[in-house]
Amino acid sequence: ERCIRTLKDECTRRLLVPYIREDFLNELSLFVAWYNGERPHTVLGMLTPDEVYFKRPAACIRSRFEPRQRWPRGSPCAGPQAPIEGRRGARVDLEVSYLSGRKHLPIVRLQRAA
Repeated sequence: ERCIRTLKDECTRRLLVPYIREDFLNELSLFVAWYNGERPHTVLGMLTPDEVYFKRPAACIRSRFEPRQRWPRGSPCAGPQAPIEGRRGARVDLEVSYLSGRKHLPIVRLQRAA
């Protein structure tokens, strides 16, 4: 039941569902790829199912950028805890892309600004 609700809330209610079976299956495949590969899950400690299943290093515990200049290095960040990469006061760019151009399947990345 929870799976069906998530599928409705985050996929089928956000697009025009194609009538052609192959097109519909393609949309479901894209959603499943995004859901397992890009979307963090609270129940998994903010890991993606792919990170858990394939034992990949979690993106949420890798070194992080600290944009606040005066943030004390020893102060904890939001959980899970991650070390600061480089100097405090880093300028970052937020990059948002979409899986296969689908606006309901965002991929969010932070990059150090040039």
